[in-house]
Amino acid sequence: MSVYVHKTKQRLRVRSEYIRHNKDQVVELIEQLNEIDAIKHIKHQCHAGSVAITFDDNELDCESLLEILESHDWLVESGKSSFVESAVIAGTKTLVKGMAGIALSRLVGPSISRVILSV
Repeated sequence: MSVYVHKTKQRLRVRSEYIRHNKDQVVELIEQLNEIDAIKHIKHQCHAGSVAITFDDNELDCESLLEILESHDWLVESGKSSFVESAVIAGTKTLVKGMAGIALSRLVGPSISRVILSV
């Protein structure tokens, strides 16, 4: 899962692998953030790996809030590919192999191309 950040004037939403897999650390920081007067509401969806923070933009700006989250590793990308990324890679390999097979069949004939592709 790649890190997803959505910012508006008074709301910040972050979705990441870190949030999904480090519940205790995330809950601890949420408790600390709730003590800040400028933060109005925090919604944590553990299974989705998502946290939405509503804040007063007159007292706190989005960039400062992002810096806090980044300092606690919420924005760290995991090295794993997502299901969609893996499917696209596998599909691309299959498509390229199929197109190469068709081109080879037309170029040298079907029986010779089968021998070449089986190697």
